[in-house]
Amino acid sequence: MKKTLQTLMVVGVAVWLSACAYSPQQLNVQPVLTIGDGDAFGNGRPVLVSASDQRSERVLGKLGGVYADSSTITIKNDLESALTRAANGLLATQGFVVNSPDASAVQMNIIVESITYELPETSVGTTVKLHSTLRAEGSKGGETFSGRYESDSERRMVSKPDAADNEKLVSELLSNTLKRMFEDPRLRAFLTQ
Repeated sequence: MKKTLQTLMVVGVAVWLSACAYSPQQLNVQPVLTIGDGDAFGNGRPVLVSASDQRSERVLGKLGGVYADSSTITIKNDLESALTRAANGLLATQGFVVNSPDASAVQMNIIVESITYELPETSVGTTVKLHSTLRAEGSKGGETFSGRYESDSERRMVSKPDAADNEKLVSELLSNTLKRMFEDPRLRAFLTQ
């Protein structure tokens, strides 16, 4: 009887600990950009877009729980390719010739400065706080452009988000930051000069 009680206690503690622990999440992030009708202003101008991930910290944040230090959130796919693909898709629909080898093409680099994910402890539900900072650097014929764009997002959820929820949240955050970038009148003017 005593042995059975000890076994049940060990199993109970193990179940409780596993309920408080979260596995690391590796996200497949895919930002998407769309435009409204009548916004094709590129008129066949050539542009060559690249992206560089210059974050000082690759871990976006932690999920918390008993093993908070190991319950990290990171991006597993090629973030630079995902950003370049999203930007090229938008620019192509706006009438630009993307991936152009033309020597007169605008060279544009999207630089990822930071992406952060916070999961503050709350008594009811879960609040996810996200922040991203992107920079656009452009050059064409001796002219240069530089712009910095930030987005914040806060979502309340009933329970801790799983990997699919977090993929959606981070993808939306980056989509919103890219949208701010490409809606900047200064960048639009530089792309069409």
